[in-house]
Amino acid sequence: MAVLRPLLDLQHIDTALMQLRHRLATLAERTALVTATSVGAGLKKEIVTVTVQQKSAQGDIDALEASNKIFEAAIAKFGKQLKTIIAPREAEALQHEIAMATEERSLNDDRELILLELAEQYDRQLVELTTRLTRHEIVIEQANQALTQVIAECDLSHTELDAKRAGAVSAVDPKLVLFYESKRSRKKTAVIADLHGATCQSCHLDLSKVELSVLKKLPESELPECPNCDCLLVL
Repeated sequence: MAVLRPLLDLQHIDTALMQLRHRLATLAERTALVTATSVGAGLKKEIVTVTVQQKSAQGDIDALEASNKIFEAAIAKFGKQLKTIIAPREAEALQHEIAMATEERSLNDDRELILLELAEQYDRQLVELTTRLTRHEIVIEQANQALTQVIAECDLSHTELDAKRAGAVSAVDPKLVLFYESKRSRKKTAVIADLHGATCQSCHLDLSKVELSVLKKLPESELPECPNCDCLLVL
């Protein structure tokens, strides 16, 4: 029916708007930004972890150095006392203290050496991670710009489609528009579609010859509907 042709134009615009909304909800650019941001967050987390480990290692190094200063002071003190001691037992006791302090200082030196190597390893990791993060921040910025651009394009398309829709609505009988909107609120598929040959372009099912004959014989006051999907048909 000719009266339905303008309504079909409105349906095409609404379908385009629906597709645009779906596109906005499933933008590859948004997924790319989320992924890039997640990778960046992971790098930052690694940097924090390694920084904590580095500070812990440095703290242990500082503690060992402080401990060694105490041992060195004790060794020097005992050494001076040893020079003034005559009694063999006291001398032996001081020598034992010196030996113990020397051994502890040596063990601290070994521990410190291991920690220094570990601290250097953390330093290298931090340099590498910081470099990677700096480079990845460029990737994040590019992903953000790409998303911003495509959203702007979609917004422009939406504005253009809204203007077209307003024009299409003005070309349709207001009562028919209300009927269309009411029907559209209850359907997830198209409200109106073309009939190509015997095939409904909404459900893509063929109508029988009897069904086609019935539709074509409908009076002007009745709107033809697809017997399969219940959409209006432009014959």
